[in-house]
Amino acid sequence: MIDKAMAEQIHQASLNAIVELSTLLRDVEATCPNQDYQKIKRGIGLSIGTIQTELMDLLYVDHPELDDLA
Repeated sequence: MIDKAMAEQIHQASLNAIVELSTLLRDVEATCPNQDYQKIKRGIGLSIGTIQTELMDLLYVDHPELDDLA
């Protein structure tokens, strides 16, 4: 079991990563050709999905109060 302080730290880092990736996607959309943008969009989407399912969902098992979507 991950202690609450570490869970909170992982949760915040995960949220920060998702925000950074989302921001990057918006920046890329404005500057890349559509074909490249679609590839980058897929990669970012997969990355965000992995952060959610492999990190955040794991934390919510022991610390459901951290799940702000619940």
